[in-house]
Amino acid sequence: MAYLTFIERYFLASVAVFFIAVPLALSLYRYSSLDKAFKLLLIFLCLDLVIGLGMFHLAAYRTNNIPLVNLFVPVRYLLFAGMFFYNFKSIRLKKVIQYTMIGFVPFTLLDTYTSNANLADLHNHMVGKYAQVVESILVILWVLLYFYEIIKTLNVTNIISYPFFWVCAGLLIFYSGNIFYFPFWYYMNRWENDLQLGFIEEIPYAVEIISLFLFSIGIWLTKSHYDNIES
Repeated sequence: MAYLTFIERYFLASVAVFFIAVPLALSLYRYSSLDKAFKLLLIFLCLDLVIGLGMFHLAAYRTNNIPLVNLFVPVRYLLFAGMFFYNFKSIRLKKVIQYTMIGFVPFTLLDTYTSNANLADLHNHMVGKYAQVVESILVILWVLLYFYEIIKTLNVTNIISYPFFWVCAGLLIFYSGNIFYFPFWYYMNRWENDLQLGFIEEIPYAVEIISLFLFSIGIWLTKSHYDNIES
């Protein structure tokens, strides 16, 4: 009953959680065609579904689920950055990505620590103020640099048929849509929520669904893409 009540009140948020199953199922179906980057995406989708269901359960029973968000942020960035590490041709960019991966984890932990007066108080635990904003800037930067590298090297003749293009499009939409929203999370996602933004609160769930749909297109194209390369 608690689940149905939550779905009724937060329909789009619920859809975003269960929609993760679509690209996840496609990833398992196309597993033999996935390269290292797409296998990292598969790991992300598995964790995203587990975290999403955990947050759904906690929220349905009116329990603070923000600690799961703070735990997932550094893992999410490591997986996405790893995808670009495998796809970039530039050795210099690969090294820069490695440095950001090393530095982002302690930065996120410090951000979580400074954003909470008492970490042991899980009931009033709050999301980090800056980690997701920095994450958004970094991922958007990797996407743009990746597009630039493709244009510069001209290795891809038809970018629309290239699987990782759709993943990049999904990431760009997700982080571009959320980069202006994440700064408000600290004030919105708390047990005593005093800040109400109306429809704006639905934006993260809408862009997440769109990004998952674009991930699904990229995953579906993996088999035909690599079959063409082999032929």
